[in-house]
Amino acid sequence: MKKDKIEKIEDIYPLTIVQMRYGGKYIIFNMESDNSNIHEVQLGEEPHYELDKWMDENIAPFGYGIGDTIWNAFEDYKKRHYGY
Repeated sequence: MKKDKIEKIEDIYPLTIVQMRYGGKYIIFNMESDNSNIHEVQLGEEPHYELDKWMDENIAPFGYGIGDTIWNAFEDYKKRHYGY
């Protein structure tokens, strides 16, 4: 469920943050940490090649953000899901 405005990362629940093994990007997910897609992004090689496409096909309905830092990923999350 989307809120009118999200101001801090702690407002995302459930929240999982990972760093990709390949590429080093940080990704925040609006899903539980035991989801198999999170493990694939964190440890797998396939998502690295076409990250945006893979994320849109597998993760988009739950909510995510990608960045070089956790805070960049949070800003990307807000932009993708709340338009700001």
